[in-house]
Amino acid sequence: MPNVGAELASVPFGKMIYDMASAIARSQIALDKASIQLVKVLASTTFDYVPDVVETLTPNPRQVTGPTGPLVDASGNPVMVTGVQVTADVGPSFPLTLLQAGVNPTFYAFTNSTIEVKMSITSTQESSNTLDVGVDVTASADFLFASGSISTHVNFSSANKYSYSVTGSSSMSTTLAPVPPPKNMMPRFFLVNAMDPTKISISQS
Repeated sequence: MPNVGAELASVPFGKMIYDMASAIARSQIALDKASIQLVKVLASTTFDYVPDVVETLTPNPRQVTGPTGPLVDASGNPVMVTGVQVTADVGPSFPLTLLQAGVNPTFYAFTNSTIEVKMSITSTQESSNTLDVGVDVTASADFLFASGSISTHVNFSSANKYSYSVTGSSSMSTTLAPVPPPKNMMPRFFLVNAMDPTKISISQS
């Protein structure tokens, strides 16, 4: 009869854990390289940045027009509404990198990994025995004496049925979560405020 413990011991847990850890390590290296490359792309890709847009609202009175033309009141004065006119003054644009604009690269890390193994072991055994006993009796008699015979027969049969099956399945899952970029990898930004030459200030972010 197969040993259930031996079946469980034959599951290659060690190899499964090693394969999963090795795959995660290779994937982590590839993800880090891609994120580092993304930092370079963001730092060298520029766009025309518009620093400000000034919208000026000025009155724009006009006479209301109805179905038959301009409307007037009972005294014949035109019916006026205080409209508004919006003029936009767009500041001059200048090149700005995506990294300066706040588009930060995304780094990923594997935070949780799970290996799940399911095994189903089924063992059935059936036994059946059959015993058949028969007795045959014959007798004869005449004028002087009687005679007879007795015979017996025994039939015995035995049958054993045995079945054993093992089914198994395994699944692996891992969680990939975004993490902040390494501090030393991100460039430092210095802002020099030189709008007033007598009061130049430098701030770092």
